[in-house]
Amino acid sequence: MAARFTSTSVPLGLHGSHWRDWLRSLGGTLGHLAAWVGLYIGGCVALAGLLLQSSVPLLAVAVAIPAAMGTYLIDRARPLPGRVDPADAIAHADRAALMIRSGGFIRFAAVVLLALAMVLAMTISPLVVLVIIGAPIGVLVYSHRGTLGRPKDRLIIKNAFVAVSIVTLVLVLVAAGHQPGAVAVVGSFLLLHIFVDAMLCDLDDRHADSRFGTRTIPNTIGVAATWRIAILVNLFAAGLLLVAAWLSVLAWPPAILLGLSTLAATVVLSTLPVSRTKDLVDLKLPVAVLVGWIAVSLAGVA
Repeated sequence: MAARFTSTSVPLGLHGSHWRDWLRSLGGTLGHLAAWVGLYIGGCVALAGLLLQSSVPLLAVAVAIPAAMGTYLIDRARPLPGRVDPADAIAHADRAALMIRSGGFIRFAAVVLLALAMVLAMTISPLVVLVIIGAPIGVLVYSHRGTLGRPKDRLIIKNAFVAVSIVTLVLVLVAAGHQPGAVAVVGSFLLLHIFVDAMLCDLDDRHADSRFGTRTIPNTIGVAATWRIAILVNLFAAGLLLVAAWLSVLAWPPAILLGLSTLAATVVLSTLPVSRTKDLVDLKLPVAVLVGWIAVSLAGVA
């Protein structure tokens, strides 16, 4: 089946603002196709590995990225044609148009990505395979418009659903063999951080969400207050890592460096004059983890 994607080929003779426009278009298309979501979940796994064992579990990261991409594409393209979320069609018209125009190809790609993740997961644990199978089922439940409404439409619950789902995948990938106390701290840190990032991803959608009855933190308390909450929760999460290191539950350098790098990434993003934040939210965690990983390596831990 031929997929008719918007062209992002590089025209000859691009200069200045034209390059910026092309890069922005390319970045948007990659975001629509779940590249940044995949890096985000892979970053969560890498972060957990660095905190628990001062190294990146590369196989677990290789499982997480296609699992996340496939699940996201199932959520956006939907199993059946013509079922794109109407709020999504307003807030992200280009993405919704892509999902409608190339839905068959995207659904096929999602299945291939999930199958790849499951094959790789078999080398880790059957439980990981079960979690990957459950992931697309979970997102369909999350966004199903039943008689009681969608979990996706409920304040706080929508972000908690996302955070718990991602943390579950991360922990089944990396928690085996580690002390329960350390796993609990890392799981709590990720839960707080992912909850905040899910909340920030609602910033772009706040007007469309309001129109279709989805209550989110941004369309309830406003943009500025949402950013303040994000920074405060990230600060608390970083403090949690410091306390865990002080109690010798986690190693000092990774706890300090990763706590600070993830907090700094949120603070820096809050100051940028951008009109759309979702892709940047997805990218800030893997960038922060990369910076933290380099710092941990230089500290002689990794």
